[in-house]
Amino acid sequence: MSIYVICLTTNGGLPILTKRKGDCDNLPFSTIASLNGFHMFFKSLGITLHKTYADNWTYLWQDFNNIITVIVCATGIDSNTLDLLPEMIYGAFCLFISRDEMAHPSFIERLKKESKHYLAIIDAILEASISQILGLSNCLLSKENSQILQRLNNDFSSQCGSLFCCLLVGQKRIAAGTDGWWDLHIVDRQLLLILLQTMSSLQNDIAVYLPKKSPNVAYRFITIPVSSNNVLSVICGTEPPLKSLLDLAEDVFRTESPTLQKLERYIPCDVSENIELDSGIIGIIIANTINQKCSYSLNIHHRASKKKFIGDFQSMDALRALFGQTLLNIKYLNSTTASGRECQVTHQHWSSDSHKFYAQKDEYNNIFCILFTSSIPKHAMKCIGKMLFAKILHEKAFCW
Repeated sequence: MSIYVICLTTNGGLPILTKRKGDCDNLPFSTIASLNGFHMFFKSLGITLHKTYADNWTYLWQDFNNIITVIVCATGIDSNTLDLLPEMIYGAFCLFISRDEMAHPSFIERLKKESKHYLAIIDAILEASISQILGLSNCLLSKENSQILQRLNNDFSSQCGSLFCCLLVGQKRIAAGTDGWWDLHIVDRQLLLILLQTMSSLQNDIAVYLPKKSPNVAYRFITIPVSSNNVLSVICGTEPPLKSLLDLAEDVFRTESPTLQKLERYIPCDVSENIELDSGIIGIIIANTINQKCSYSLNIHHRASKKKFIGDFQSMDALRALFGQTLLNIKYLNSTTASGRECQVTHQHWSSDSHKFYAQKDEYNNIFCILFTSSIPKHAMKCIGKMLFAKILHEKAFCW
């Protein structure tokens, strides 16, 4: 897996930054100039060059508000992640600079001043492109979620006056979030979570622009630690003051210490101990394409076995790759055909010498994927998958 990201001014082609991730060398300036030259040439002909392929590489060009052009060159990265990556890169700039300021002729100088903020975020975005599912917010499945959500809605959100609140476990996994939080565009949501991961402190009060929701009016992004590894995230305006939010968070979550400690124990596997995975299961992913959230986990019982055929990282890479392909298949087959009918996908199977894969989709846009060992019988995959899928969805305490 390798990624190059090049950002230039749209009109002048002046380089803003170049980044790379994975096993790849620095791009020579002549290559950068050629990539931008292709884009400029087609643009002069009235043709929009968005994506092309060469060998195992995919190339993307995307202009943003006639200000910045983002070029992405990648190999080994799924199409869903690549399509979102330019938006995320541009969004990293827009977190700290308003859209109106970006349109000013001197915005390059402003970019230089804010580089200490957005460079770390761009690095984290590239890391997430390789190691996570960038287009979906990572969630924690536990029975404690309903209790936390009730606290958020009834005791915290209603009193602080913000519709956008969530509780994060380990800075990356969402245990519970208000309806307003899930209504945020995935770009805004992911950028805020990545911003928190790049901060040196868990307690922050930062002025940010939301590239999708509010590109010109700044919000306050406030994070409050409620335990050693649990963080309350809030988006609000100039009021209330930070001191009031700190006091409110302490009052609301003072009695929830045992619950918060339980959430922290789920971090290694991201699913509750109440969900027992069959010994033939290597890992699972459950996702919802409406709220754009997911939860994925490797089977800790399988990891403890001596019969591992591939490493944990390879297992998760394989699971994510097959999940990405499943999303593409569903998107393609659900599109209206020439006859005006739609082809609905409900199940998918995939087999190789090293492992087997099963995916299922329901009418509520939930997608459930399982990576099995190769020894599992094909007829058993569907049975195990349907039972596990139903168990997770029927558990109301998960707040899925």
